Amino acid sequence: MNWLFPGFLAGAGLMAVPVALHFLRRRQNVVVRFPTLRFLGETAVHDTRRHQLFRWLTLLLRCLAIALIAGAFARPFWMSGAVSHRQVMVVAMDNSMSMQASGRWEKLQSWALKQLDALNPGDQAGLLMMNPAPVWLVPLTDDLERVRSALKNARPGFEKTRYAGALRVAGEKLALQPGATKTLVWLADEQRVGWRGVDFAQTLPPGVRIRLAEPAPEPNRQAAITALKWSLNQLGLVASVRLYTPWQDQRRITVTSDGRILAEQTVRLHEGENNIILPFSPPETAEGFRVAMDADDLPADDAAWITPAKPSSETVLLDNIAGTDFLVHALRATKKLGAAALTAEPLPGTNWPMDAVVILRGHDFFTLPQMEQLDRYFDAGGALWICLDGDARQLDWLKKHGLLATARKAADDGWHLQNWHAAHPALAAFVGQSLLPLSAVEFHQGYNLSGEPLAPLADWPDGKMALAEWNDGGHRLLLAGFAMNRSATDWPTQPSFVPFVHQAVRWLGSFEGRPADWRVGDTIPLSAPKGTWRVLDGPAMGRKRDLVAGSIRPDAPGLYEFVAGGTRQVFAVNTPIEESDLAPWPKPDQLAALESKNLSGHEDNNARAPLMSSEAAENHQRLWWWVLAAGGLMILAELALANRTAT
Repeated sequence: MNWLFPGFLAGAGLMAVPVALHFLRRRQNVVVRFPTLRFLGETAVHDTRRHQLFRWLTLLLRCLAIALIAGAFARPFWMSGAVSHRQVMVVAMDNSMSMQASGRWEKLQSWALKQLDALNPGDQAGLLMMNPAPVWLVPLTDDLERVRSALKNARPGFEKTRYAGALRVAGEKLALQPGATKTLVWLADEQRVGWRGVDFAQTLPPGVRIRLAEPAPEPNRQAAITALKWSLNQLGLVASVRLYTPWQDQRRITVTSDGRILAEQTVRLHEGENNIILPFSPPETAEGFRVAMDADDLPADDAAWITPAKPSSETVLLDNIAGTDFLVHALRATKKLGAAALTAEPLPGTNWPMDAVVILRGHDFFTLPQMEQLDRYFDAGGALWICLDGDARQLDWLKKHGLLATARKAADDGWHLQNWHAAHPALAAFVGQSLLPLSAVEFHQGYNLSGEPLAPLADWPDGKMALAEWNDGGHRLLLAGFAMNRSATDWPTQPSFVPFVHQAVRWLGSFEGRPADWRVGDTIPLSAPKGTWRVLDGPAMGRKRDLVAGSIRPDAPGLYEFVAGGTRQVFAVNTPIEESDLAPWPKPDQLAALESKNLSGHEDNNARAPLMSSEAAENHQRLWWWVLAAGGLMILAELALANRTAT
């Protein structure tokens, strides 16, 4: 016999209380001669002895009751070899978007429930969710009904398929469990994209068996809206639709906004990619647009969302505007362009507007608390132009983002930029013209730029980057390895300065390449540290507003709104493109080979596995219920005898 909480056994010492009371109640016999009682004879003596026997039995029952109650609280259990015959099962559940295909989830869920039904009381099971990362919905437990209930209530979502992590976590967990049978139930549709990156030469641990369901049925009709973008004149959309099966199909595509139909079109699709032009006039008040096809075998990817086209920004915010400012003069010189004119304003202390271009030429905004606002603006995809002055705080900020700037040695003759990226949009003003005005600019101070995210626009004479852009992962940054003042360069006095500034700001402000079409699984940086997140349209409609901080990771497609103070942003989130391809892994024999063939290592693996923990053994046997029940019976019997011996 073992005890989970042996300290409670000390409670058995309370048996001394009824023993002490029993002897304290005994009285010395005092002989009182009473003439009439001498005729009672031996019958009276016999009754008295029986009465004393009942008292001793009552004392015994009281002691037993106390001992049993103390033993119940100590939680007794037996450590036996019977545990080695127990079954342990882990159900690894694929909750990716492909499992929403017609009939897949219901069929595989029913199959997995049948595997759980084969377990017996005392066996253990657990439920592992695969995506986006392996998470135990129900850790290993002998409460089999809890596992069944969790599986019945589970539903597939919109995540990408990732098998490798779940295979590793489930295998390692099962390998550590005692038991004769260890089974991994693989509740998945064996989608090809999920098995990519899995090392099939690395099998499951010895003794761990895998059960695979029958292959998922092939879809009869499957097409997906893989991308949406605005047409060049922004008077319609271009929808990319990929047809997987059959090789030709006819679909109806509808564009709606706020429940109003804006365009409808019946299209003929061929296998592969199809670009469909959907002309319509977008309402000025529309917050977003939903493009949907009639449903097929996977309805989840038959709809996509897009936000209104972003107009070019006309506002430029500078870190300081005082005295003679060449950049301000260059921006104000665009007034003659009418509607294309730019406005220069000082940066606000907080809440930088996302529809403006920010130019930083000094280091004042690279210290707290201004740097917190800078990080939020940049991480949220704000357009930023930084001119380096060499301050350590400015360089530290760049280094934090993987960018390096090293000072160049001064030269008497100065430097001229070369290798201009003539096709870059920032140089559109010079298209068809000579680049000699740009090459004629002289620099006396500068910094060599480097960093994996950077792409060069122009180089120093020795080939080091002098002017570069970062246009990836939602970031839009133009980085100049020089300051915009006369001590560093004579560019502000050159005729090429104003057209370059104008075009560079226009390119930055257009937010070209800024993610307007996020995908489920992306982490979206937000423009404010705290705010509310709400679903405007999509499968998650009906959810309450969420309080979010810094960023958000949507788990369903749709149109979303972020509000923080006076800031409001609308985001379009769509399904992962790769999840629309329902093709299974082409070599199913590789899946069966995941099970180790080292059957002789099964016993060795059990020998190395730790014994069942005391908690698991006690929870499995539940002896304390029986001990407590026995204690209760002792109390009832004691009450009955105590009433008969009361005097």
